[in-house]
Amino acid sequence: KRGREVHLPLSGRPFAVPPNVAVIGTMNTADRSIALLDTALRRRFGFIELMPESEPLRGVMVEGIPLAAWLDALNRKIVAKRGADGRNLQIGHAYLLEGGRPVSTLAGLARIMRDDIVPLLQEYCYEDYRMLADILGRDFVDAERQRIHVELFAEENRDALRQALLAMAPEITTS
Repeated sequence: KRGREVHLPLSGRPFAVPPNVAVIGTMNTADRSIALLDTALRRRFGFIELMPESEPLRGVMVEGIPLAAWLDALNRKIVAKRGADGRNLQIGHAYLLEGGRPVSTLAGLARIMRDDIVPLLQEYCYEDYRMLADILGRDFVDAERQRIHVELFAEENRDALRQALLAMAPEITTS
């Protein structure tokens, strides 16, 4: 319908989408409440799937934590523990960006974990603290008491946080 003129209902003025304009929309398939909307849109428009991409974080180290490898390990755990839904629940690299650049300090990473990633994973795990502990590790989650070790995010516990982040993904290297 590009280039086809219509009259806007409120103003009555003519309107057309010019040939040099593309309309781009984004959708997060993790939100199942929009499944019907998702299906309706897929019938009408073309889609390009964009999965989490750790490449923008490659080579970035935050106090011995290789961000790209850490994000990849976290996403592998999410996929493994959440089953069929896990693929669409992965954490994107944008969570680890500040002002368009990779987070560069452990304090910044602590804030991102505390305010963004941990609450998101809690939601994904539906209050299943055993699953959350399997994803984040026992240093982050006390499954028996159903609590997050929030003390890790305090400034005075930065070394413990760094160790917990590395323990969560022992396969990553720090060299």
